[in-house]
Amino acid sequence: MIVTTTKRARPTGTTRPLPPLAADARPLYIAPGAETHVCLDGPALCVQRGEQAEQLFPLRRLSRIHCTEAARWSTEALLACARQGIGVLFVDEVGEVVARLLGHPGGVDDLAGRLLDFLLLPQALGRYEHWRLSYEQRVARWAGARLNVPLGEWEPAACRAHLRARAVRYVGEREEGRCRQWLRGIAHGWMQSHLQDLGLGANTELAQVGAPALARDLSGLMMWYLEPVRLGWLRRRWLAAEDKGEPLRPAVHAEVVRLFESKASRAAHHGREITGSLHRWLIHET
Repeated sequence: MIVTTTKRARPTGTTRPLPPLAADARPLYIAPGAETHVCLDGPALCVQRGEQAEQLFPLRRLSRIHCTEAARWSTEALLACARQGIGVLFVDEVGEVVARLLGHPGGVDDLAGRLLDFLLLPQALGRYEHWRLSYEQRVARWAGARLNVPLGEWEPAACRAHLRARAVRYVGEREEGRCRQWLRGIAHGWMQSHLQDLGLGANTELAQVGAPALARDLSGLMMWYLEPVRLGWLRRRWLAAEDKGEPLRPAVHAEVVRLFESKASRAAHHGREITGSLHRWLIHET
């Protein structure tokens, strides 16, 4: 998937149609680091970091891009991603989403059509919020049961506080917040790409007013399914430091990326389960 070169091919001056996405397309993560430039080199993105050799990433092999806001992009590279339907998520140094490129939506529009019809109904946003809260109660109970949270703390707010307190015991408050925000940003990027495939990329923003903010809301639901993975990872890091008698080393963004990718198929299953539930509910409501 990665080709390293020391010389960039010259532009041909003509724009060729891009090939379709490969079935095994994967996400590209551009993490904070040395000064980074991203440009277009034929049918591939060319990423140059500091004094390192350039790396080429064929567009047809990319499903989505999760990028630090410090990277400098050429307009041609951004437009190529948009035409290919590759969503680009820009995050700051603590993992907060600062911007997103939606690109051309996918061809599956049944869910999109249902949502648009639903939003014409009276009190649509209130009814949608009721569905979201009901689903969150369900997945919070799932996470509480998986992580042996006391039964009386299975409601979302109490369960979230319990899991956060447990994580803070392992790594401290600051580190817990950083790792959680990084993981949520990655989950947000996955959900945005998934909604794009469902034809909801542009509609998610609803003319930039963000009502409802589907990628944010649904990735928040998805995070409950990632809690066992996150807590287990934080606990293993804490135990390893205890065994060695060393202070806990701060995590880096690349570790959180590897954690998510190690469970990518399971996360994708749960993500599709969430949008499938939303689709079935919309059919009932419309």
